[in-house]
Amino acid sequence: MIRKIWEGPRAQDGLFLWYGLSKGADLSALGGPRPFSIPTDWIRYFLVQDPKWDVSNLTPGEFELLFKQSVEQYGAVFGTDNPDLSRFRDHGGKIIIMHGQADQLIMTEGTVDYYKRVLQQMDGREKVIQFARLFLIPGAGHGNGGVGNGGVDAVIRWVEEGVVPDKLINRGPKDRTRPLFPYPELAKYKGSGSTDDADNFVSTMP
Repeated sequence: MIRKIWEGPRAQDGLFLWYGLSKGADLSALGGPRPFSIPTDWIRYFLVQDPKWDVSNLTPGEFELLFKQSVEQYGAVFGTDNPDLSRFRDHGGKIIIMHGQADQLIMTEGTVDYYKRVLQQMDGREKVIQFARLFLIPGAGHGNGGVGNGGVDAVIRWVEEGVVPDKLINRGPKDRTRPLFPYPELAKYKGSGSTDDADNFVSTMP
């Protein structure tokens, strides 16, 4: 069961539907033995439109049909995955996307997938990072993961002062700091100095 949660939902023929939770995410946040209320209520009130619908009777085949119905019926209404950000860019918009790599509610790889599609749609990383950057936060669950308002402040400086966010600082317990670099860059220890100090890490490509 845990492996299936990590793998993510699949169609009956095994084809990919969506990503699973990252390993390290807190599975208890899903509600324990009972299904997480947000997706079950989505099915109950938006798809089958039956307040008395019982999730315990849901079969894999019905899940696949409901998954596809959700995309077809509400994708144009609620969808936030359009990779064409040209209008946003052309109006001078700047965006910093942050996602915890142990997010227990929203799949991290879904955000990575979206950003990759933005890179493809918008002519590659060198052009995209001029207005949109993704920062992944190792070990962070749902929320800002220790970055606090750093992301908001970085956007303000980027827009108002032209300060490009090449690095964000993640603050952990006991004043431990780590640098976060724009995806897909990774933080690499220099080999000297405290490993609790962000200044002792440099950016590297995977």
